[in-house]
Amino acid sequence: MMIFNSAKTSTGIVRTENQDCFGVKQERDFFFVCDGMGGGVAGDFASKCAVDVILSLYDKLNKQDCIEVLGHEFENYNEEIIKPIALIKIANRHLNNLTRKYPKLTGMGTTCTGVWFDKDNNLVHIYNVGDSRVYRIRNGKLQLLTTDHSKIKELIDSGKMTQEEAKMAEIQSMITRALGINKTVKVDYKSEIVKNGDIYVLCTDGLNGELSDFTINDIVNLNKPDVETISEELIKSANNAGGRDNTTVISISIQKEGRNISALDPFNNLCQKEIIVFGDESSEQSSKEDLLIHDFEKSFSVPIPKLAKKKNLLKSPILIAILLVLLFILGFSLYTALFNRKGEQRSIVELTGNVSGVSLEIKTLSKEKINEIINTKDKVFRMQILQECFLNYDVDLIAMPNVTISITLGDQNKFMGVSGYKPTDIKLPRGTYLLTLSYPDYKILDGNFNLKDSMEIYLESSEKLSSLSVIMVPEKEFTNI
Repeated sequence: MMIFNSAKTSTGIVRTENQDCFGVKQERDFFFVCDGMGGGVAGDFASKCAVDVILSLYDKLNKQDCIEVLGHEFENYNEEIIKPIALIKIANRHLNNLTRKYPKLTGMGTTCTGVWFDKDNNLVHIYNVGDSRVYRIRNGKLQLLTTDHSKIKELIDSGKMTQEEAKMAEIQSMITRALGINKTVKVDYKSEIVKNGDIYVLCTDGLNGELSDFTINDIVNLNKPDVETISEELIKSANNAGGRDNTTVISISIQKEGRNISALDPFNNLCQKEIIVFGDESSEQSSKEDLLIHDFEKSFSVPIPKLAKKKNLLKSPILIAILLVLLFILGFSLYTALFNRKGEQRSIVELTGNVSGVSLEIKTLSKEKINEIINTKDKVFRMQILQECFLNYDVDLIAMPNVTISITLGDQNKFMGVSGYKPTDIKLPRGTYLLTLSYPDYKILDGNFNLKDSMEIYLESSEKLSSLSVIMVPEKEFTNI
């Protein structure tokens, strides 16, 4: 089996920075793409960092390391099959650790989708987290080999949205699984038999967001087996179609070498066509990941953004004391000047600072309160319980992590992230925005006890980010509240 590949990336037409990144381990026949998310200094760091960790550790991890990361039930798996899964989980752990060490990186994450070609058994092994994709073009026909981990995919699968409605939805970039958001991550794995003449296309959603599968298929078939031209033409077409997002493409062509690989037994018992989900790690597995990160982090080459390291000087007790003294002196001087200048009206303009945005806190009712409300038949009494919850905000409400946060201005997406146990700081220019929160079967509960998906927020400049608390509740139980 001979493998030819070409990897290319483009910022697109609209965006100013490229948050995509790709990794190629040519000598190991391993290829993957990452699509980063998160505003501010975290913009392109997440994807670059994930690629850096995976490539840096690829040759350093042994099978025992992989088993300790994934669990002993996978001891019988080939080392080369499970190594990418272990690497993806370690990259996730490293990114999440960084968000806790550097709060300014909070909200960053990245997809990760890759393939490893097993030449000995004529198989391609596929790994996926997020909504980046792997396509295969065989005998002129395109097939999607991965499943998107996205809100739109969930809505389509549940019958709440049609394919046509999905094309016009404003939640195109809302993903339900990504590296860096949580301490642990689930990874999809499957394998497929490789045949002579196969073309594989790995891409971020900048490609399939602009081009239909039909168009992608046409471009590949017109230019195969020239992978260089395939990658160039796919990216060029995505940009010509609007180029609203970054686009990354790795095109891979399979050519026979020696025996005709297309004639292999189609019932190859090593082929794992059904998706296996490598689930969340235990505390022991996470500790192993931390140990590996500590042992090898000197080999990581992507530096932490300088702005992420920048300390908040206002949290320094000494500086605060100095500022208070200076403010006292300034206030006293102003007071004296005003007192001595009788009849002259003076005013001190309040300092408004130069920061605008919001510190967003998402909460939900505790299970006890939800059950209490559900089991209360009197509607008035239910409303009283809810009002008490709003008043006893810190007692009856709990933080709600893993909520997908989207902030838009008109038809432009200005922020995308996922909530945690602490408020999410979002810096945006002053103005009126639409805040959309997505979590399966949950809705926003506004001050009038109405359920909704979105709410309008106004951001203004101040010395610090304004605080915003939003409550979400189960839609089914609260529809007729």
